[in-house]
Amino acid sequence: AKKRFPHFNLAPFFAAENADPLIFCHFAENIVDKAYDQVTSLETLSTILTGALHEYNELNATMDLVLFEDAMKHVCRIARIILNPAGHALLVGVGGMGKRSLSRIAAFICQYSVESIAISAT
Repeated sequence: AKKRFPHFNLAPFFAAENADPLIFCHFAENIVDKAYDQVTSLETLSTILTGALHEYNELNATMDLVLFEDAMKHVCRIARIILNPAGHALLVGVGGMGKRSLSRIAAFICQYSVESIAISAT
């Protein structure tokens, strides 16, 4: 774009190197309120998701997750998608990367149940 449009200032359309991530979810401040808002800090989001993970582990089989920054962002995205009417997503990636685990915690936060389909050869 810089090469084709040198007279336009494109800087406002690109984030700075260490800019805060632009994340929106319905549990930005806490899980109870359900207010769709911007996540103000990743530390707050980490606290909320860690608490949700502890609640999930008390009610279901224990899931040992490390909630690093990208995982927290993905939980927010998955929750936002499945909260929409008829919302669905196709999570693609190498096996064992946490797609199912992040989907389960997002469904738990949205108060949905998760069903798995068993695939067999017959």
